[in-house]
Amino acid sequence: MQDNVGMETKWLEDFVSLAETRSFSRSAQLRHVTQPAFSRRIQSLEAWAGVALIDRSSYPTHLTPAGETLYAQALELLQSLHNTRDMLRSQGLAEQDLMALLEPSLQKS
Repeated sequence: MQDNVGMETKWLEDFVSLAETRSFSRSAQLRHVTQPAFSRRIQSLEAWAGVALIDRSSYPTHLTPAGETLYAQALELLQSLHNTRDMLRSQGLAEQDLMALLEPSLQKS
């Protein structure tokens, strides 16, 4: 297990794609990477998790029980990350709007 290696969000996005397409080549194409690079990213995720996530013995590929667990969690985590980003961006826009409203009164002082 590689506890000192960080997990990258794109690995989860790749994994979700693979879980849904059940094809390394199709997922690589959808994710705009070469198939070897895509496979390495899935292997990196498995190394990070410390367990096999994909059953590669059949085509189309299947998730292992650990992969099924991660798939459900990955969907929730990625949605949460996207929601958080949207909230932060909304706050940033609200702050910009507030500053635009306050700017004329600050210039008079």
